[in-house]
Amino acid sequence: MSSSSVVPPPSFEFTSLRARQVTGSHLLRIYGHSAADRLVLSGRCIGSRSFSAGGRKWELKYYPNGHSSSGKPGAAATVELRRMDRKDDDDDGVMAAYRLSILDREGNPAYSYAVGPQRFDKGSKYMHRVNVLATPEERQAALRLVEDDSLTIRCDVSVRRFDKESRIKYYLQKLLDY
Repeated sequence: MSSSSVVPPPSFEFTSLRARQVTGSHLLRIYGHSAADRLVLSGRCIGSRSFSAGGRKWELKYYPNGHSSSGKPGAAATVELRRMDRKDDDDDGVMAAYRLSILDREGNPAYSYAVGPQRFDKGSKYMHRVNVLATPEERQAALRLVEDDSLTIRCDVSVRRFDKESRIKYYLQKLLDY
């Protein structure tokens, strides 16, 4: 064999993924809450505008008189996946968790309800509804939270995802880890 027939080393490529949890928050303030209680029928909701969290658009829905038309007392709320913003997603689903909080006059959570993590699919009819202010005691206590006849609900959505990193970021991170 001649020295000119040396086989070059095989090329080496890789992909670096980093697991992340990204959280986005949204406030839904209902002015005229007592009117909403009287005007919105059981099973009907008041929806927020779309908001972003984790590269997706979400909507918070509040059911002042419950989520079923059976007339069970108590308010309910849910979060729906509206659409994907990220271009690199292959499917329409995402793993996420959310927390709903009824805020007091100072903006602090008076009641909180956590859901998830669970799979959310775009356009899915399944939604996990949280019974907020379900008991008469909670509803009575919430009336003390209503300031100027308005009720504020905070929604925190946490999305779990993998982000692709560039080779430069990967090697810089390796250098920083040493």
